[in-house]
Amino acid sequence: MNLLKSIWTVTWKIVVFLMLWGILYAPLLVPVANKLQQTEQTTSPQTQLYFDTASAVTILVAAWGMTHFIDKRPFASLGFALQHIIRDVLVGIGIGAGMMLIAVAILWIAGWAKHQAVVGFSGSALALAALAMVANTITQEVLVRGYIQQTIQKSWGSTVAIILSAIIFTLLHAGAIKGGLLPVVNLFAAGVLLGLAYTTTGNLWLPIALHFVWNFFQGPVLGLTVSGQSVNSGWQLLVLKGPVIFTGGAFGLEGGLVATLATVLGIVALLLFFRQES
Repeated sequence: MNLLKSIWTVTWKIVVFLMLWGILYAPLLVPVANKLQQTEQTTSPQTQLYFDTASAVTILVAAWGMTHFIDKRPFASLGFALQHIIRDVLVGIGIGAGMMLIAVAILWIAGWAKHQAVVGFSGSALALAALAMVANTITQEVLVRGYIQQTIQKSWGSTVAIILSAIIFTLLHAGAIKGGLLPVVNLFAAGVLLGLAYTTTGNLWLPIALHFVWNFFQGPVLGLTVSGQSVNSGWQLLVLKGPVIFTGGAFGLEGGLVATLATVLGIVALLLFFRQES
């Protein structure tokens, strides 16, 4: 009976949260998306920034509504406490950048990554891409880690919460997966890494920083495909050519064994750092 009650509580809270976010976001998303479709326009960097910003703002409002009216707790308890913010952001940047450096170094040494001259570099385009990616990262982390993982954790503990939130994180990217099991495994592993980052600190600063840095260097800076989607700034600094099982093929770096290794090392680095801290 208690299990059924906890399942019901977790389920209806998550469903209400998603519905509330959808109600808030749809009026901002649908008219612009329809106009783009009718005029057959591609999504410009400015439009992408609008979509991602609207998504981040509305999910923050939805999360505030859930914490304030349903859970009866402060919004900061979602993972926005100011304690250790500088430490967590720096650790997130360090782990994310370290993971990307290791992945690129392996591909470079193996001869599967080649540098090419940057054509059409634009500082403003890079800045727009960075802002859009910050907003997109906030959306994902508030959604998966901030509310869903925390809601599950209150009922079933951190281990179950990390596993289930990692599954949800993987499913959110399912539309971009172009066949193969390895991209699924890597997305799940990334979800575990980000879930551990959230559980270990109790805040969203570390997973937001780590998630952003990994995606930002991978997409806008290097010009690589991110989770099967093109999010570059209009140029490509690095070209990957090699065995798909290592380079990821059409899915991008995150679809290969190199990313698997980088993610495992990221998990180890995270656990070692906070074990020393404790």
